[in-house]
Amino acid sequence: MEWLQQLDVGLFRFINGTLSNPFFDEVMPFVSHNPFSGPYKWLLVVAIVTFAAVTIWKRFYRLLICGLMAGIIIGTGDGLLCRNLKHTIQRPRPYSVLPDVKRPGETRKPAATANAIVETKGNSPKHASMNTNSMPSAHAANWFAGTIVALVYFRKSIRVILPLACLVSFSRIYNGDHYPSDVLAGAIVGAGHAVAMLWLLNSLWQWAAPKWFPGVCKLLPSLTSPILSEKSSVDVAIQTK
Repeated sequence: MEWLQQLDVGLFRFINGTLSNPFFDEVMPFVSHNPFSGPYKWLLVVAIVTFAAVTIWKRFYRLLICGLMAGIIIGTGDGLLCRNLKHTIQRPRPYSVLPDVKRPGETRKPAATANAIVETKGNSPKHASMNTNSMPSAHAANWFAGTIVALVYFRKSIRVILPLACLVSFSRIYNGDHYPSDVLAGAIVGAGHAVAMLWLLNSLWQWAAPKWFPGVCKLLPSLTSPILSEKSSVDVAIQTK
């Protein structure tokens, strides 16, 4: 397995070092970082509310269901699956253990080691922040999960969202935050989680909806192929009479 690790580090060095250039140094940090973090989190709330209002107003129900499914799948994948995997594997990020790692756009000083121990009240040791754990890449997991969800509801979207997912994943390596294997693992975890959750949520809906929401079930028999794409439930009900 040592040769795999050497290949992983060698490919990381190639992307992070050999491919380094001023243009990428400006673009990749922008691609990689979340514009809605920090003091701008309120913009994310505004964006979500606006998205929901417009989709309901314009009766783009397929888009609304796609957004809801993406929110559930990406939220559980990032907050539960990736977080627990990072905590279990505890692989140090490249900049924590490798010398001369380029970190374009990074102003804060990285932690000395990924397994640094910090003291808390009561003198009980605790591992450092999850930000120092590398495997798997949550960015890659989120983007590839979103790609799968978008593909189910809007097949042509793959022409746009798949290149974006690859670009974000590449930026995580270029910025020195992840090894290539972290990104690959994140892509597999995110895509697999999306497929499993889509199947699970649709199965639960098809089991529960006929019993508890029979009227809605007639209009929306499947969550993965909603018929309410551009028509309201009232329109469909009138047409079915």
